[in-house]
Amino acid sequence: MGTFLEKNWFKLALGAILIAMIASFAYKLVSNGSKPDERLTAMKAAPSFQLQDLDGKTVTSQDMEGKVRLVYFFFSYCPDVCLPTSFLISQIQDELKKKDLLGSKAEILSITIDPTRDTPEVLKAFGNRFESKPIPGGWTFLRGEEAKVQKLAEDFGIMVIKEKDGNFSHANAILLVDPKGQLRNYYDASNPELDAAHIVKDVVTLSKGK
Repeated sequence: MGTFLEKNWFKLALGAILIAMIASFAYKLVSNGSKPDERLTAMKAAPSFQLQDLDGKTVTSQDMEGKVRLVYFFFSYCPDVCLPTSFLISQIQDELKKKDLLGSKAEILSITIDPTRDTPEVLKAFGNRFESKPIPGGWTFLRGEEAKVQKLAEDFGIMVIKEKDGNFSHANAILLVDPKGQLRNYYDASNPELDAAHIVKDVVTLSKGK
């Protein structure tokens, strides 16, 4: 038994963390009801940040005041969930653009947790993989020091663990922040029933000051 625990402690610990986060998400959905105004009840103030975009320009949370924000922590070398979730985000970008909200009342932030490998060139290539390519001022990729970004993710409530092979285990969630900087919702991006229309609907609601 001792040998088994020694060899598998990381997987067991990670599994326990993921189960706890899933339970937390489920509790929020159940306890907040199904009405938009209840489901989107403010949870806490979103943490402030200061990061850099792909052109090296400093971007801060204060720059986003007055806009609804969708925040996603990811890394481009992710072997599973990050690519399909980023594709979903590209669809969200399309819908927000059609509603004339992108950039003016809503912005999408994809923050890499792997800045060493995710250079600006790598992230630009990653964004160009999608038919709906990131639009400046609408969908922004951000970078920062690894420890700093990991702390930011944890402050948002997102688990990030660096593995021995250099990859990362992380909660695959899209975060919704209102124009006043209040965290309103976590979307389980691994849920096959989650679609762009569902998230866009909530963005529209919050953009109206609800």
